[in-house]
Amino acid sequence: MAQETPNIKSLSVFKNGQSFVIKEIKARVTDSGYRLTNLPQALFGTYWFAGISNPVTQVSSRLEELTEIKERKANTFPELLHANKGRAITLVTIYNDIYKGVVEDFELPEEINSKLQLQQMQLTASYQGQYNFDRIFTADAPALLLKMEGKWISIPPSTIRSLSFEDKPNRTVAAHIAVQKPVVTVHFAKSGVQTFEVMYLQNGFAWTPVYQLLLTSETEATLNLQAELSNNVEDIANTDIEVVAGVPNFSEATKLATLLHFSGATHLSQADDQYSNVSQIMESRYARNEKNIMAETFTPQNLSAAESEDLYFYSLKNISLKKGERAHFPIFSRPVRIKHFYKSVLPPSTLNTYRAGAEETYTTDDEDTTTGEGTTKPNKVDHFVEVYNNTESPFSSGSMIVLQKNTQKPAGQDVLKFTPKGASTPVFITSSPDILILEKEKIISLKKQAKTNSNGYKYALATVRGTVTIHNSKSKPVNMQVQKNIWGTPVSATIAYEQFLNTENKHEENPNRTLNFEQEVAPGQKKSFQYTYQIYVRE
Repeated sequence: MAQETPNIKSLSVFKNGQSFVIKEIKARVTDSGYRLTNLPQALFGTYWFAGISNPVTQVSSRLEELTEIKERKANTFPELLHANKGRAITLVTIYNDIYKGVVEDFELPEEINSKLQLQQMQLTASYQGQYNFDRIFTADAPALLLKMEGKWISIPPSTIRSLSFEDKPNRTVAAHIAVQKPVVTVHFAKSGVQTFEVMYLQNGFAWTPVYQLLLTSETEATLNLQAELSNNVEDIANTDIEVVAGVPNFSEATKLATLLHFSGATHLSQADDQYSNVSQIMESRYARNEKNIMAETFTPQNLSAAESEDLYFYSLKNISLKKGERAHFPIFSRPVRIKHFYKSVLPPSTLNTYRAGAEETYTTDDEDTTTGEGTTKPNKVDHFVEVYNNTESPFSSGSMIVLQKNTQKPAGQDVLKFTPKGASTPVFITSSPDILILEKEKIISLKKQAKTNSNGYKYALATVRGTVTIHNSKSKPVNMQVQKNIWGTPVSATIAYEQFLNTENKHEENPNRTLNFEQEVAPGQKKSFQYTYQIYVRE
């Protein structure tokens, strides 16, 4: 029985290129069940069938020989003959042989070839490991078989000089190609008209969040989100699609569903071994490497996100998208709070644990004798916008362009990282040439033989003072954040700071720390602050 056209009840699209589909099929079922030949590329463990009013008792599959129709434009004499069955023609060969009459029957060479190639594939599979075949059947059709006026005519295709038609010929040829494909049969408790659902996860349908941040003031902006959909699976017509904020853990869906996989017996034996008790004991499948689990990232006209567990679903209504098409759809436009700040990561000190013979005259650079305020080498300053998520759903990680709302002039582009509701995230805009940061360090005291370690090495204890000078040439005040990485122990600073111990960089004498300073600087103002720390230096 011909298949009914399935109705897509639910289509959830994830950012990782996967989509979860639920289709509803209504068809007349016989005692032998209902056959499905147009099968999806369903992934392992996600391919399920369920009867609506009549329970499914069994789902089976097997390889069968099927015929598929391949249409294209007829450009050769054999294709024109095939496309014009039942029409009167006159065929003239290069030897001036003339055949005139109605095309009663014809076999297109590629149809013959497809059957031969399928037979060869099956024969080769039957004898695999015993014989090595190059090619059993020729790939070419040495002759055409054409039935005209009740007689079969066999001629080489290359000998046809011309074809003439009494009417305009058909230029579309439909070849019937023999293939071997899986066929799934769904069995029910009783026959008759049944409605059932099929669900599965598949690759090839993805969405990407793309943001636009319109700056309206120093503290406010409008955040626009649109979904970029890429459909590489099948035509979608008037379908509701849900783009999902978050990626669920489909850790086992890395291959085709067993019902669809017929590449060999090895696949099934491996699948069985994978879930055997022995395998479970040898390697716990629950002790997973965290980096292999996607930890998202995600958000959904203004659409509100429907929350389910740790995922957020944003519905797009009545979407039509053909296979191979891409499209943009607006998701939301919402006001958000922002904060501009500037950041400079100062270079690490050259003074370190292994610097022998440290002197009190140590500095990181030559001192500017004119001003005595810092070094002659300016440090890079980057402009950021802190975006606060004051909406009801998280922001998914995605590209974001920043524009001035009134002028539409671009300020920059970066990635808006995953931001839970109630949190904030910095977005890099550009480097600023209008802010100058100079820094110098100097040893202000040195205590000899302050420590001897377990290996007998002697260390002096150096107290280092750093001076940072910020010159704001902008016409507006700036919030300046300065980051400094040191080896040793901070002692004091002239402004407030935060410190973080870097556990990855461990050292017995001097722990590695990151110091974060924050300073407000008025337009045209020059401000300085100092910090001191102690470091053990080998003598």
